[in-house]
Amino acid sequence: MCDVTAENLRDLLDRVAGTPGCAVLPPSGQPMHRIPADLRELYDFCGGARLWGWRLSGPTELVPASPRLLGEAVAREVAVDQPDDLTNGCYVIADGGGATTDEHVVIDLHPARAGRCYLAFWDSYGLVGEMPVVARSIPELLRWLLDTNGVDPTLAPTHGDAYG
Repeated sequence: MCDVTAENLRDLLDRVAGTPGCAVLPPSGQPMHRIPADLRELYDFCGGARLWGWRLSGPTELVPASPRLLGEAVAREVAVDQPDDLTNGCYVIADGGGATTDEHVVIDLHPARAGRCYLAFWDSYGLVGEMPVVARSIPELLRWLLDTNGVDPTLAPTHGDAYG
């Protein structure tokens, strides 16, 4: 995990706000579920952000990823049949436009992996070898999104696979 202070997070948000095509939304509270400290700090500073085509989820948009990417029925089936699968702890932290078929970044909120962010697509979500780790913290996720400059995120470096 990166050693990043709230000051660094604030600096990153200032970079986002000062970048053409990007915006930081005003704070709008905290989600009701347990989240990593750096995500809580993010929501202290803002209610989400826009980075070119990406939407960084605000606290009310931080929703379970499986129903959105797999559909309600499949998500329920995975939760029952494979309760230890990492997708059961993933939430949408960013999406590339809002449609199910757009690329997503999901954040793992399982205590053993809390804060790891994976690039996810509707047709490969939950598949071993198909969910690259793009960040291990919220500041690292912001840097990754900034570094893509709105270009194809699959070209950005990763930290291995979610299941690796």
